[in-house]
Amino acid sequence: MRVDHEPLDLVTVVFMLTYISANCDRETWTRVLMAIKSEFGEEGKQVAHDWSATAESFKQDAFNATWKSIKAGGGVTIATLVSMAKDNGFQFAPISKEDKARFKAEEKQRKEQRKREEAEQAKQTALNQQAAKLNALEVLSRAIRCNPEHPYLIKKGVAGAPLENIYQIGLNLIIPVYQFTGEYRQIKHLYEPNQAAPLYEPWNLQQISATGFKWFLKGGRVKGGFYPVRLNDDSNEFILCEGLATGLAIAGFYERSSNVICAFNAGNLKSVALAFKRAYPAGVFTIAADNDRDTERAKGVNVGIEKAKCAAGAIDCAYNYPEFAEGEAGSDWNDRFLLDHPQGLPVPEIGRGVDVRTNGGGL
Repeated sequence: MRVDHEPLDLVTVVFMLTYISANCDRETWTRVLMAIKSEFGEEGKQVAHDWSATAESFKQDAFNATWKSIKAGGGVTIATLVSMAKDNGFQFAPISKEDKARFKAEEKQRKEQRKREEAEQAKQTALNQQAAKLNALEVLSRAIRCNPEHPYLIKKGVAGAPLENIYQIGLNLIIPVYQFTGEYRQIKHLYEPNQAAPLYEPWNLQQISATGFKWFLKGGRVKGGFYPVRLNDDSNEFILCEGLATGLAIAGFYERSSNVICAFNAGNLKSVALAFKRAYPAGVFTIAADNDRDTERAKGVNVGIEKAKCAAGAIDCAYNYPEFAEGEAGSDWNDRFLLDHPQGLPVPEIGRGVDVRTNGGGL
């Protein structure tokens, strides 16, 4: 967003923030913090903190974690904050030519400092991601094929789903997080002969404990990363979903022929969808969303469906989601599957081939 505004300093920002309630939704709150940090860097932390602390739900740990996670070039600028304040009645007070010149000089210095910080951050991020990639490759070299009777797979009822590329060390499942390399290999599609398929390689790992706790390697690349539950050259149909158990349920029960790709979380669906659309321009895509009803009841936003809509809109494809009765617990296609088939998928049964694209929630 680009909004014309007078040059400003932190004193003006403090005044602007009086026009914006800190008792806002998390997305708005985060955008305010991003706007402040984009302009003032660490100098703006105290101002952002004092404003945030006026919220009834303020938590110091959450503020610290969010502020730390915001990158210097996060995409939201101070213009966002100016626009929000103006929408609520804020107006810039007249200033002298001398003060205006001083503010502009300070603004120029901040921009130069931001550029230096962004360059340093980008360099450090690249180093961290490369280190995580090497760590991932080392872990995979020691890992073994996963046990289909792993407690997490049994709990999720997906022991009979495709497990070929899931690994294990101790009691932890190891799931590679792949990125496309930009290179291709020649293949012969059944549906479109003499084409090329994109190559991909692991840049990170998701690990899942026996109790279902999940984590990625520290500093590892996640955005745009995916795990192919099923990816072969004989189909140009792709179903993109969030988590591993959801993908395994879809591939093992709901859909027996389409490629099934996990994006790991709702926020990553759009990036993965765009990556696959670039890699497979002739592909036919469906986004299999989570139906986050509990989040919708608590916060008024169904994150799973909204992020799926965004991903589907980015590549002009359909999306779908599971439906649940009022008394049923669950949010994703794995939950829906277990409610309908609590016995799960016994080894080596592959499933019945019910089509996720037409079963359940509306488009």
